[in-house]
Amino acid sequence: MWDCEVFSGGCCAAFTSGAINRFGEMHGMWQGERKQRIRALLETFGSVSVERLAHEFGVSHESIRRDLVAMEQEGSLRRVHGGAISVTTEQDPSYGARSSVRLKEKRAIALAAMALIKSGQTLFLDGGTTTAALAEELKTVPELNILTNSLQVATTMASTQQRTGSRVFLLGGSIVHELPETGGASTINDIYRFKADLALLSPFGVDINGAATNFFEHTGEIARAMAINSGGVVLIADHSKIGVISRVRFCELDRVSALVTDKKARALPALAALSGAVGRVIVADS
Repeated sequence: MWDCEVFSGGCCAAFTSGAINRFGEMHGMWQGERKQRIRALLETFGSVSVERLAHEFGVSHESIRRDLVAMEQEGSLRRVHGGAISVTTEQDPSYGARSSVRLKEKRAIALAAMALIKSGQTLFLDGGTTTAALAEELKTVPELNILTNSLQVATTMASTQQRTGSRVFLLGGSIVHELPETGGASTINDIYRFKADLALLSPFGVDINGAATNFFEHTGEIARAMAINSGGVVLIADHSKIGVISRVRFCELDRVSALVTDKKARALPALAALSGAVGRVIVADS
């Protein structure tokens, strides 16, 4: 707490920081500054939380929620549980664009997920960029059976087959041109031929209300089939996916054995909610 004396007409009054905050909340320019800062944070991180914004700006949660409502009406963002996401994250960017962002977080998640992997397991890996990062780490594990629709994962794992004794199965189907993977009915049918120990899936979003979701219908169908045909489901998702709901629901949270994310997710209220809904949450601290 700190005091500030305001002089007006020979009178003075002492304001606490709380009073100044309330004054600031009523001041239109202050709200404009907050909204400008929120836009900058969304451009950088893709998502923001009510709790973090209230703490940073020194205003109430209700004020932040009003800001987010107004910004959603302006089309600047979309509100989600506990905060908001950038409207640009609503559109899944190209694989090339996604593979070049948050590389440090994806590698940290991949390393943390390795604690769940054992030699000799049969694993489903979907076509996400985080699963591609995981494949780089899996190259050191012997005698795995990798079932994937991702051309990148298959190529990465095949490069060490002779040394590790692992086997790689590229699931059949049509090549999806905008994504380096197979897809379609043939891929779904191929998935049902196998039973895996784990499905390691990289969702577009995971939320306490929306479960695990993907943006594209065909990637959602593949992830759903992999989840159904596995003994356990592991979601590998960086902080930008936590608290986000996308279009295609593919796995309910009670089927999720583990959620692996990066340390930036600790600040998100949605992660605390998810920790009580999935088997376990693993946060990569590196």
